[in-house]
Amino acid sequence: MLKSEKVKRVFLFVALLGTFGLFAQETSISDAELTNFATAYQKLQIQNQVTQQNMMKVIEDEGIGVERFSEIQQASMDPNKEIDATDKEKELHKKALAKLEKMQPELEKEINEQITSTGMTMEQFESLAKAIQQDPSLQKRLQAIIVKSQG
Repeated sequence: MLKSEKVKRVFLFVALLGTFGLFAQETSISDAELTNFATAYQKLQIQNQVTQQNMMKVIEDEGIGVERFSEIQQASMDPNKEIDATDKEKELHKKALAKLEKMQPELEKEINEQITSTGMTMEQFESLAKAIQQDPSLQKRLQAIIVKSQG
């Protein structure tokens, strides 16, 4: 649905943060860096929820349900699958998708602002995200920081 690789990576990371990497790495990441990351991560979680609600509203406002939109979208991404949809459904899907793609630049800007407001660059955020995904001890430290900030 979204074309931007950075946006996809960020949302994929937010969705998959809880999964543990297969290989632990020795990493020297300061508590300050991890705290900045935790702040950005929490902001992105909230942004992700708002974005999903907005996207669902756009889809529903076009007159096609979210579930049906997703089915058509998945089928359209698989060249080996024939799209089992009426012409009207295909048109509604196309209109909703166009509106979602129009939202993308603003979404990218908001994500970048959420991350940079913590003093990090997108590249630093992505680098830390990768390290955290691969290192269970970093995951535990991050989790402790998040719990502490919420308490």
